[in-house]
Amino acid sequence: MGADSVRVGRRFGRLAVVGEDEPYLWRGRFSRRRWLCACDCGGEASVREDQLKSGRTRSCGCLRREVTRERTFRHGGAAGQRVAPEYDLWKDMVRGRKGAAVCRRWGAGEGRGYAAFLGDMGPRPSPAHRLVRRDPAKGYTPRNCQWVLGPPRAGVPRRFVRFRGRLLNLKDAAAASGVGYGRLCKRLERGWLPAQALRP
Repeated sequence: MGADSVRVGRRFGRLAVVGEDEPYLWRGRFSRRRWLCACDCGGEASVREDQLKSGRTRSCGCLRREVTRERTFRHGGAAGQRVAPEYDLWKDMVRGRKGAAVCRRWGAGEGRGYAAFLGDMGPRPSPAHRLVRRDPAKGYTPRNCQWVLGPPRAGVPRRFVRFRGRLLNLKDAAAASGVGYGRLCKRLERGWLPAQALRP
């Protein structure tokens, strides 16, 4: 029996072979032997013999999930099962949910962007702090962002704005400027000046 043979009791990574399973069929024909394996995590998997021998399959899938979770939170984005508030904020930024561009440094993949963001801004000082842009017309960059103590703005701060010399309510101003009403409200909520918020 060869050193690379699959047999009951042999281990491959986290998997221990417990018995032979139904063969893998391809287009109705016998293609590969399959083995039923018990995983160290308590799970089970039916694995093709060639994948066990090559080392492509080393767990029931738990190893891949752990690697993915570690890659996502590798720089302190989670403590146990709890996601850090800074990570949630950063994720919303890079996905465009904050409505402004994000610098390349903070938008880098593989956890580098989050590490850079946390390194530049530091942890949120307290739950009462929020991240704001010094200039709302510019994007999220280390020089343009700061932690500010105080509750988030609630509601639209101005019910009337001046557009081309006329004082208009928000809906009329949005229609006249070509900026969507929802977008105009969001911009004003974030602290944009009316002249900036009314630019298409």
